[in-house]
Amino acid sequence: MIQPSLRLNLILFAALLVLVGVQGAAFTYSLWGPAFQLYWTEHWAPKPLKPATKAGDRVISDCLGVSDFYSVHLTTYFLADSDESAGGAVDDLRKYDEYCDHVPGTGRVIFAVTFMEKDVRSQPISLWFYQLDTAGGRKEIGSRPPTRYPSGMMSVDATVAHRGKYLLKIGFGEAKEKEDIIEMPIFAGQ
Repeated sequence: MIQPSLRLNLILFAALLVLVGVQGAAFTYSLWGPAFQLYWTEHWAPKPLKPATKAGDRVISDCLGVSDFYSVHLTTYFLADSDESAGGAVDDLRKYDEYCDHVPGTGRVIFAVTFMEKDVRSQPISLWFYQLDTAGGRKEIGSRPPTRYPSGMMSVDATVAHRGKYLLKIGFGEAKEKEDIIEMPIFAGQ
């Protein structure tokens, strides 16, 4: 049986060790804290499923468009139609943000499309960009004629003049069948 004074000394010693440990951890947090946060975020933190708005907020599957036979990855670059984005400070990296299917407002958009299957690089691929009205009608804003892209990538730029819904349509080959077309909705300022 442990004597009461020895038990009290052990409890005080354990409390002192805990206090010193907490103080040491707080003092050295700048050394181990960022690595621990990264580990927690990558492996243990919950990852809710939500639409991605910027490339840094998403994984590759968030911007993937698929049909029965084809898949593409979309990255959208956005330049707002304001005096700030026309030139502006070189160190303002916000104007180089990457987006997916949502852009924050009106302005110039550049769509970079990567073809995920290597065998489509020898096929002609077409692209159309439409503005959708509230009744579901389509107004063509831009298009690309059927062209082969041996690099596996294509880009097209257009102007998003109004807030609302748009549609990026990619056709493979003759694009006559539903499985030869990928439609990706684009939302501006929503």
